[in-house]
Amino acid sequence: MTPEEIRTARAKKPRVFARDFAEELGITEAELCAAFLGSRSTRISADARKILVRVCALGEVMALTRNDSCVLEKVGHYGNVAEADGAITVENGTITLRLDPAQWVHAFAWDEETPKGPKRSVQIYDAAGEAVHKVHLREASDAAAWAALVAELALADQTAPLDLAPPPAPVAVSPRGERLAGGAVEKLMYRAGEIGLSVRFTVESHGCCETHRGPIHRVLPAGPWINVLDPGLELHLRMDHMAQVWRDGDVVEAFDAAGGLIVQMAAGEEAAAATWGEMLAALPRA
Repeated sequence: MTPEEIRTARAKKPRVFARDFAEELGITEAELCAAFLGSRSTRISADARKILVRVCALGEVMALTRNDSCVLEKVGHYGNVAEADGAITVENGTITLRLDPAQWVHAFAWDEETPKGPKRSVQIYDAAGEAVHKVHLREASDAAAWAALVAELALADQTAPLDLAPPPAPVAVSPRGERLAGGAVEKLMYRAGEIGLSVRFTVESHGCCETHRGPIHRVLPAGPWINVLDPGLELHLRMDHMAQVWRDGDVVEAFDAAGGLIVQMAAGEEAAAATWGEMLAALPRA
C-alpha cells in the first residue's frame, strides 16, 4: 500500500488500535508510522542509548511492551540506566526493563492532535517493523523535554524508504517443570486480585523484557482478554491464546500454540512467597 492509501484507510478507522489496524491492512506498525511522516510522525535515531537519555528527561510516562498475546503498561519515570553483557537495563521504581539494543532498528516520535490533547509517544521497532517498546507521554510529562527529544534525535533524511527485513521465525521455548490444567493463569490472577497479593509479571517482545512487581487488585475479563486495571498498571492477556501453562518451581509460564512464551508469573516479593506457594499447590495438573 502507498502512504496515501494507508492514511486514507486510517481516517476511516481512527479509533482502532494501531496494532490491530496495521494487521487488518497487512502492514507493520512501523509502516503505519512511516505513512504519517511530516505530519504526525518524525523518524528518529534508533540508538537505544540516545533515546533513553532523552526519555529519562520526560518525567512521568507510560512504558509499554507487548507480544501478540499480552500487553504490559506501567506508569513511572525512566532512570538508573545501566549496561552489561550487551543488554541495557532500566531499574527505576515502577519501571523495570531489560533491552536488547541490537533489535532497536527503526524509531519514530509520534505527535497527534486529538480532542483530548496531544497524543505523543516514542515507538521503537525491530528490523521487520514489529514493535519492540513504546513510551507514551502523559499529562504530567515534560513538554519541553519532548521537543528537545524530537529536535535532537530527528534523522536528517525524513524521506528515505523504510527498509524492512522479513519477519523472524517464531522462537519456541521448551517448557520445564510440570504442566498445569487450563485456566491456571486466570485462577492465579483472580485470587491475587481478591487478596491484593504482590505478583511479578514479565512480558517480552523481540528486543524488550518488561517486568511488574507489586500488588494487583482489579482483575476483570473482557471478551477473550483477562485484564489487570489498576492505577499505574495495566496488563491485558489473551486467554484464548494460552495453549499450555507450566509450573517450574514457583514460576508459572504460559505458552501459545507455537511454543512462544506469552507471560511469566511469580510472587512479587518475599512476603508474598508463602501465599503464592499455597495458591500454586491448589492448582490442578494437566
